[in-house]
Amino acid sequence: MGRLAVFARALMLFCALLLPLHLLAQDLDPAYTPDVDGSRAAQYFLGERNAIYITVNVWGKVNRPGQYNVPSGTNLLTLLSAAGGPSTYSRLDNVRIVRLINQREEILEIDVRRYLNTGDFSLIPEIKPGDTILVTGSAYNWVSNAVDIIAKVGILLNAMVLMQRLD
Repeated sequence: MGRLAVFARALMLFCALLLPLHLLAQDLDPAYTPDVDGSRAAQYFLGERNAIYITVNVWGKVNRPGQYNVPSGTNLLTLLSAAGGPSTYSRLDNVRIVRLINQREEILEIDVRRYLNTGDFSLIPEIKPGDTILVTGSAYNWVSNAVDIIAKVGILLNAMVLMQRLD
């Protein structure tokens, strides 16, 4: 069997193993209907006991990323807690809030680690409707991901070598 055939088999094996994982990673809420026109009034809605709620997004290295409906006036710490808190490899010294202000995106960089070290609550902003919070991974996270990819490539190469030996 030629090298091309061995490579094709290894590629099919790789895809067969990873494709189901990507499909399982999709967590779609069928009840979600996005705000199409972006009107200001659509950013607020009434919850239980006529509390005013806003919709925000939490992405990145938190335990439960996703879209959240939280009471108006919620601060960043409360929102991160609702999202299950930061994951093990979160970078807390540069949590970003992407916010639309006067039809322009503004990015706020928040040092949550500094708050945790000093207790200075003035460092923690209030969340606004439509905010997207991004918690990036630490350097250890990047190294861990690189090692994971190298290990998967090693498994593929090992499978290719074994297939060649069988022929």
